[in-house]
Amino acid sequence: MASRLLAGCLALLLFLTLIGGGVLYFLQYQQKVAVDQAHTRALELYHQTKRPKNTDIDPAKRAEALAVWRNEVIPKGGRKPFVAEALYLVAQNIAETEPDTARDYYQRIVNEFPESDRHGEATAKLAGFRLRTNPEEAKTLYSKVLDASGDQNLKAEALWGMIRVEDNPEETPSPEIRERYQEIIVQYPDSEAAGKARERLNAVHRQMIFEDPNPNEFKKVHIISKGENLLKIANAYETTVYIIEMLNGVSSTSLRQNQQILVPTWGKVLAVVDKSDYELRVYRDSDKHFLIQYKVGIGEKEWKTKRGEYIITNKQKHPPWPDPKTGKMLKYEDPEYPLGERWLGLSPPNNPNARTGLGIHGTNQPETIGTSSSAGCVRLTNEDVIEAFAVLREKSRVIIQE
Repeated sequence: MASRLLAGCLALLLFLTLIGGGVLYFLQYQQKVAVDQAHTRALELYHQTKRPKNTDIDPAKRAEALAVWRNEVIPKGGRKPFVAEALYLVAQNIAETEPDTARDYYQRIVNEFPESDRHGEATAKLAGFRLRTNPEEAKTLYSKVLDASGDQNLKAEALWGMIRVEDNPEETPSPEIRERYQEIIVQYPDSEAAGKARERLNAVHRQMIFEDPNPNEFKKVHIISKGENLLKIANAYETTVYIIEMLNGVSSTSLRQNQQILVPTWGKVLAVVDKSDYELRVYRDSDKHFLIQYKVGIGEKEWKTKRGEYIITNKQKHPPWPDPKTGKMLKYEDPEYPLGERWLGLSPPNNPNARTGLGIHGTNQPETIGTSSSAGCVRLTNEDVIEAFAVLREKSRVIIQE
C-alpha cells in the first residue's frame, strides 16, 4: 500500500514538473516573442522608413524607440544579436547627455557581442571615451579596430584616434602630426574622422596664418625690391593683394625698398563647397592639402545651389544686386541688401564670361549660416567673407558638391 502511494506521489510530482516545465517554456517563448516584437517596433519608430517623402524624422517617435530599447529590449533580450544594435543606437543618442551610460553600453557590446556588426564601431566609440581617462588603453582599442575592420570609416576613425593620443590640444601639433591629419582628409574625405581632422587643422592653421607674426610653413619673408608693388608680388606668389595687406597691415603706397613683409606660400588654392555639411573648405590646389574652412548657408528648396565646377571670375565690394525674387535692384545702403561685405562671382571654367548669378558673398542675416535659405548663392558671415575674399583669387577653382 505504501509503495503504491509513493509511486502515485512520484507520478504526480513528475506530472507537475512536466506541466511546470511546459508553462515555463511557454512563458519564456512568450517573452522571446514580446522582446522580438518590441525590437521590431522600436526599429520602425527610430528609422521611420514609412514616413512620407521629404518629411523629417519625428523626434518624439525616435525618443519612444529609445525608451522601448532601454526598458524592454536591453533588460530582457539577453545575448540576442539584435540587443547589440539596441545598445549601440541608444548609446549613440545619449552620449552627450548620459556619457557614463553610453560608455557602459559600448563596453557591453565589446565584451558580450564580439560577432556583432556593431562591435568595431563600439570599440572605436569606447576608445573615444578612454582618450580622456586612459590614453594607452584608447590606443590599444584603436589598434584593434585597425587590425580587424575593413570598413573605411572605421579605419579613418581609428587613425584619427591614434593621432589624438599623441596630439596635445593645448599645443600646436608637430608637422608630422599635422601631416597625418592631412592623410585622413585626403584618403577618407567623406568620413566623420576627416571632419574632425579638418576642424583641428582649421584652428591650428588659422593661428599660424593670421596670428603668428613669424615666418612658418604658410608664409615667408619677402624683401621689397625697387619698383615692386603689392600686385606684382601677389602675382609672383599666385595669391592676392588683399591677403598680403591683411598679414602685414601695409598698402602699395607704404612700401619701401628693402622692407621685409610676409607673403603666403601656398600658391593656387581650390575651394570646395560641401552642401551636406554647410562648409566651404580651402585647399592647396597643388596637392589638395587642407588649409582652412568656413561655415556657409546655401540655397533654399526653390533656389537650390547648383552643384558643379566653377571659377571665380569677378570680385567686388558692395556691388548692386538685382533681387531674383522681386526684380528690385538693391544697393549696399538698402536694409534688405543681401550680399554683405564682399561678392565673388562664379562662372563655368569653359565659359568664364557667362553670367550665372551664382556667387559667394556675405550676408545681413548671420543667423542663416548653416541653413538652406539663400536664393541659390553660397553665403558666409561678413567677417568670414572678407577673409575668404583675401584668400581666394580670380580664376581660383570652386567645386560645389552634394
